[in-house]
Amino acid sequence: MKTLFLNLALLLLSPLAIAQNPAALPVPAAEAAAIQAVVTKVVTNYRDHKFQDMAGYATEDVSWVNIVGMWWRGRPQVQEAHQAIFDRIFTGVKFTPGPPTIRLVTPDVAVVNLYCGVGAFYPPDGVNRGTNKMGDNQDLLTLVLVKQRGSWLLTAGQNTQVDARAAANDPEKPAKK
Repeated sequence: MKTLFLNLALLLLSPLAIAQNPAALPVPAAEAAAIQAVVTKVVTNYRDHKFQDMAGYATEDVSWVNIVGMWWRGRPQVQEAHQAIFDRIFTGVKFTPGPPTIRLVTPDVAVVNLYCGVGAFYPPDGVNRGTNKMGDNQDLLTLVLVKQRGSWLLTAGQNTQVDARAAANDPEKPAKK
C-alpha cells in the first residue's frame, strides 16, 4: 500500500519537476541549420535592403520592435518600415553579425540571439549634421521563430542597441582577470 501511495505521489509530482527544469531542449542539427538559414536571410536583408524577401521567411503576423521602440505589426508593416528606414538612413552601413545562440522553447518555437556590429548611421534621413551620428556599436538581435508546415519562420524580432558603458558593469558578466 505504501508503494502504491509513493508511486501515485511521484506520478502526480512529475509534471512539476519537468515544468521547473530551465534547461533548453536540445537543438537537432537539421533544425539548427534550418533556423540558421532564416537568420542568414534576416542579416542578408540588413545588408542588401531587399526586404521584399521577408515574405519567404516571416509569418504574416510577424512583429518587430526597433532600437528606438517603434513597434511594427504584421508582415506588410514590418517589411515596409524596414525598407523605408534602411533606404533612408542605412545606405552603405556595414552590418557584421556574430554567431547566433539558438534555444528551443518547444519543438516548434525557437529563440535566437545574436550580436551584430552596426556601422555609423545618421538619423533621421542619413545626412551627417555633425550631432546625429549613431552606430559604430553592437546591437543585440532577439528573434523568435516558429515552425509552421515544416518550415521555420520569423514571428517576432527586437533590436536592442548595446550601451557599452552599461554592459561593462553587467553583474552577470564574468570579471576580467
